Amino acid sequence: MIRFEILLPLFYNDGRQIEPEKFMATDDDFVSAFGAVSTDLVTVQGK
Repeated sequence: MIRFEILLPLFYNDGRQIEPEKFMATDDDFVSAFGAVSTDLVTVQGK
């Protein structure tokens, strides 16, 4: 089994929050391309 993690930004560069519909569309794109997707809603923070 191979696992890939793709971290998506939550905000645009100007500070506006990215619309939730874009995340759902991204999930749909992954399902179309790879047949499945798992989504984890944990927020990663770093410095």
